[in-house]
Amino acid sequence: MEYVIRSATLDDRVMWADLRMQLWPHCSASRHQTEIDQLLAGAALVAVACCDGKLIGFAEMSIRADHVEGTARVPVPYLEGWYVAKAYRGRGAGRALLAFVERAAVGRGYSEMASDAEIDNELSIRLHKELGFREVGRSVHFVKPLTASLPNQSSDPTLASGTSPAGQESRLL
Repeated sequence: MEYVIRSATLDDRVMWADLRMQLWPHCSASRHQTEIDQLLAGAALVAVACCDGKLIGFAEMSIRADHVEGTARVPVPYLEGWYVAKAYRGRGAGRALLAFVERAAVGRGYSEMASDAEIDNELSIRLHKELGFREVGRSVHFVKPLTASLPNQSSDPTLASGTSPAGQESRLL
């Protein structure tokens, strides 16, 4: 099997979205298209692997300007997504995709790259380690919806001030 690794273009959107759906099936098609548009419009680099006229994989590298666990510098390239279709795995396309975005990051002056994997995705964790990443931590992420119906500070005195565990008065917000 011969494949070509290159930067993604607007023409890749449909096949790229199909691959993203395989990697992240719980994400809506419209969200995939929004994220693809954002990646193409920003400072990100997306590499795609092509074989016989179709996309078989991708690596999405964003540039994160906020803190990234375990990194020494900000901003840092971040491997947001890395995927090769099942029928094409084990033939070097994943390694070639990663090497492509690594070379691009070095060419832009970066000295490290970060990534993540779902905590139960043992294959991804193993591949990251085999390809030179080191594990720097594990975490569980949380999201809490915020609503306008929260009590205001004037009617709820506990929102205006509180007591720290050491017994010291503290102001919140």
